[in-house]
Amino acid sequence: MKTEEADQVIHTDCAYYRGSAPCLFHKRDGRPCPNCSDYTPMQQKILVVKLDAMGDVLRTTAILPALHKKFPGAQVTWVTRERSRPLLEGNPNIQRVFSVEGNYLEMLQNENFNLGIGLDADPLSAQIITFSHCGEKLGFKTGRFGLAEPASPEARTWWLMGVNDRLKKANRRSYQEIMYEICRLPGPVMRPELPVSLLNEDLIVRRRTELHLSPGCPVLGLNTGGGGRWQCKKWTVDGLVELVRRLRRRAPETALLLYGGPEEEAFNAAVMQRCHGEVTDLGCRNSVGDFISLVSLADVFFTPDSLGFHVAVALGRRTVVLVGPTSPWELDVYGAGQILTADMQCAACYRARCENSPTCMEKLDVAVVENALLGQLQFLKKK
Repeated sequence: MKTEEADQVIHTDCAYYRGSAPCLFHKRDGRPCPNCSDYTPMQQKILVVKLDAMGDVLRTTAILPALHKKFPGAQVTWVTRERSRPLLEGNPNIQRVFSVEGNYLEMLQNENFNLGIGLDADPLSAQIITFSHCGEKLGFKTGRFGLAEPASPEARTWWLMGVNDRLKKANRRSYQEIMYEICRLPGPVMRPELPVSLLNEDLIVRRRTELHLSPGCPVLGLNTGGGGRWQCKKWTVDGLVELVRRLRRRAPETALLLYGGPEEEAFNAAVMQRCHGEVTDLGCRNSVGDFISLVSLADVFFTPDSLGFHVAVALGRRTVVLVGPTSPWELDVYGAGQILTADMQCAACYRARCENSPTCMEKLDVAVVENALLGQLQFLKKK
């Protein structure tokens, strides 16, 4: 009887209380609500709106530790797109995740938040912050013409960079540093966060066994993914094939794994056809969770500026990233890797297509990439 009575005690003031379903801690290990070590009385309600793109959503999670440090006991509600939900759900620093494809309007219009943070200068994100009931609003809201404008002085610099190419190219601060400033958060800037629940341990163990990845075997991931929009983010088939051949000669003990998304199927097939078994293809149709689990196999990860890059950084992997049309200065490997970019005046052009010949990605020297990756592998040997 006492157990039944205890199970009926629910802390509705807890930041993790969901109302219609068990909280994440009860789902994880079945613990009852009374005397729960993670019981967090709600002190503040914070709304974060970050919609696009998946990699940007992931790297924005770097604000969460500092946000909770500044506002202990805060309940964080994050609004995003449905495709990004897996990157956020299960994160203990986010209590609720709403997608704009779902019934989020009914929820937001009937709640009051102490703080609203809009980190996208696009109309939809700005409108969500504008109509939400927030005591204070940071980032972006809509102006009188229905388009985004700064909701707070700290967002003005990022806003100007979005509409002025010269200022964008002149910027030398990382994206995370700028987001911390917009959110009025103290440093140091933390690494992005991934929910542990996303890792498919069965898949990881099975693939390690199938690929004969022994504990002492260094694993190098080669990611070709740049998505469909930014074709200029991707390196070349010729460059990747030559890189594989060089690595096979100089690091024969290293396992080479090939990664990509649905848009890279043809690219990766061309690489595999020319590499003759020197690299193992992990497929281009993996779910978000499986892709992240497979990235965790790698000790060193080589990638364009893409979701794969942000996943590797969040997992703490040593990362070498090739940067073409986006800003290399806004990226951060947190001291565990290297950022490579061609020395061209048009750097950080943010063009989806390029008419230059050669392009910035074509000008990246294979030898430079090879030496950067060998340096990261050598670092692991010294540990």
